[in-house]
Amino acid sequence: MSTSILTPSGLRFSCAVTREPHAVGTHCHIRQFRHTDFEQAMSPLVLADHFVMTGPTFELHPHAGMSAVTVLFEETVGWMSSHDSVHNDHRIEPGDLHWTLAGKGIVHTQQPEGTHARLDGLQLFVNLPKRLKRTEPATMLIQANDVPVIEEPGVRLRVLAGSLGGKTSPLPTPEPILIVDGRLDADACANLPLPAGWNLWLYARDGDLSALGLGAAEDNKSVELPSGAAAAISAEAAGTVQVRASASEVKLGVRFVAIAGPAINEPIVQKGPFVMNSLEEIEQVTTDYHAGRFGTVKPFTSGTP
Repeated sequence: MSTSILTPSGLRFSCAVTREPHAVGTHCHIRQFRHTDFEQAMSPLVLADHFVMTGPTFELHPHAGMSAVTVLFEETVGWMSSHDSVHNDHRIEPGDLHWTLAGKGIVHTQQPEGTHARLDGLQLFVNLPKRLKRTEPATMLIQANDVPVIEEPGVRLRVLAGSLGGKTSPLPTPEPILIVDGRLDADACANLPLPAGWNLWLYARDGDLSALGLGAAEDNKSVELPSGAAAAISAEAAGTVQVRASASEVKLGVRFVAIAGPAINEPIVQKGPFVMNSLEEIEQVTTDYHAGRFGTVKPFTSGTP
């Protein structure tokens, strides 16, 4: 469990958390971060997996009580087919974001497609507050061409969800959230406003990154993130987090992901793909799933849609 430091600006920084990739089956490696790694300061995220997938890995499986979000980074080769029990067939291309609002229960499968497929992306479990956990399920896709981009010298920020710097993603989400896929050249920086009561999860997916809480105080603390590490930052008062690429990253710069949203201050009980508030609720959605109440996925053929 990480410790945290409260800065004079009212931002609480966790220490950097590093996780090594591990194999899931024979075609996938995952670097996994869980909410328990960050003293609950990862909320509304429950889990974040950085995956590299080259072949079929996850068969049909359920979700409930949360949203399962897939981001395919632009470096992806091939594409991902998605099929679900609300009968939406989606083709997820490099740079796309796919949002599965599981709510009261959904079944889906997502598989790599294409010659020499190598899917590089994130799978996120985004919690739902208790009042939304029985929402009707739905799935949505935002394509790369529709993602707003902030471009400045040395900075490229793709606003996949939410609003930043006057750019707003067209993706509707059940609760406010900001998801940014960013790139910074060596020693370049970007500022991320953080409203009071929000948490920011920051992941240095390729290259070394630092994060600093901006404010009037001269002794604000920062966290250094080596490549593959993540940290969580909580705002007890509204503040701004500056992210900066290491000056040594002279070749390709730094690629990072920033995800921010209002903290959900409710109990979390997770059992596999289910995220609820109590064991009794876990038992109920498990019963619902086995009783077929999550629906079924229509037959499909590899290569569709």
